[in-house]
Amino acid sequence: MSILERVQQWLIPKLIKLKFVKQVTFPLAQLTDDMQIYLPFDIKFSVPNGEGIVIITHAQLTENKNGLISAKLNGTLDIQCMGEHLYSSNIHIELLGKPIFIKEKSVIRATNVEIGQVNLAGDNLVVVHNTRKIIAKLSNNILGQMWSLTVGTALGILDDVTDMRGYIALFVNRSSQRILELHRKEIETNLISSFSNGDIEYTLEETIFDEKLFIKYGKDILVENEGLTFRFS
Repeated sequence: MSILERVQQWLIPKLIKLKFVKQVTFPLAQLTDDMQIYLPFDIKFSVPNGEGIVIITHAQLTENKNGLISAKLNGTLDIQCMGEHLYSSNIHIELLGKPIFIKEKSVIRATNVEIGQVNLAGDNLVVVHNTRKIIAKLSNNILGQMWSLTVGTALGILDDVTDMRGYIALFVNRSSQRILELHRKEIETNLISSFSNGDIEYTLEETIFDEKLFIKYGKDILVENEGLTFRFS
């Protein structure tokens, strides 16, 4: 540690106590870079006889009105059914939230989170071959004929798996928007829950000088001028 850094670490806490330093602002662009260490994170959702997952790999923060932060999340959405990979797509999610400082936990967390647009792009349906496999698993009595049937014909004779038949038909018909509509509410609910219960939050570190100052002297935070302003008590 240089002499200048030692002086700063000795002087700045005294200036805060004397109220000469009342706040410090970090640009949202810098915070966007800092938060990448928390990525990726995943959001799971239910799929008939399978599993679905959204994996967020990138987030960009910008200022919104009324003291809110806008976050643009980019990642992938994947669906597997009965052990077969059916669907993969890029997903873009926009959300708004108000950041708060929870002093007793030394964390920054988003509250009042609202979901804006959710879009799929660049989807990759791998359904033609894999749907036949799933239909074969669902109906043993047509297993021997399966490869000579069209997908539509095979679906039509699966009378005992109506729900699965309807779900698989979405992929057969390449209904990407309908697939999103079917799962969107659960994805949004699980994402908001991840923020509210602390699964997604920023933990301040004692080993980082600026963050250590806020852990000790921090009061609250504000969104202003394309930055996050940390106010000292």
